[in-house]
Amino acid sequence: MSVNEHRPQPAEKKFESLEYTDEHSRTFVFGDEDHTLGNSLRHVLMGRKETRFCGYSVPHPSEPKMNIRLQTSATKPALQVLKDGLHEMVEICDLFDFTLDRAISDYDEQQADSTDERGIH
Repeated sequence: MSVNEHRPQPAEKKFESLEYTDEHSRTFVFGDEDHTLGNSLRHVLMGRKETRFCGYSVPHPSEPKMNIRLQTSATKPALQVLKDGLHEMVEICDLFDFTLDRAISDYDEQQADSTDERGIH
């Protein structure tokens, strides 16, 4: 097996919240995730008014996990801000999906109209 054929083992846990002493400062571990979710989620969480700090890390490419460190204001616990951020990401993805479908449909219609105008069937 070559180096490029290496596949890490699946994560033991899909989600974990590390022990904490303050509900406004938490580290969350997402199994089988990487920079794709980490950077997107960090970006969404940093846009929330309750977020004081948010960072993510992927400890090592062979470890199937991504860590999010989240510190929030006293108005909302970190777990609730994380849940709100994930819901916002779902809404963003739904909007992107709708917009992409519409753009593809519009393009297909333009191509059909263009073909009809040139008399090509």
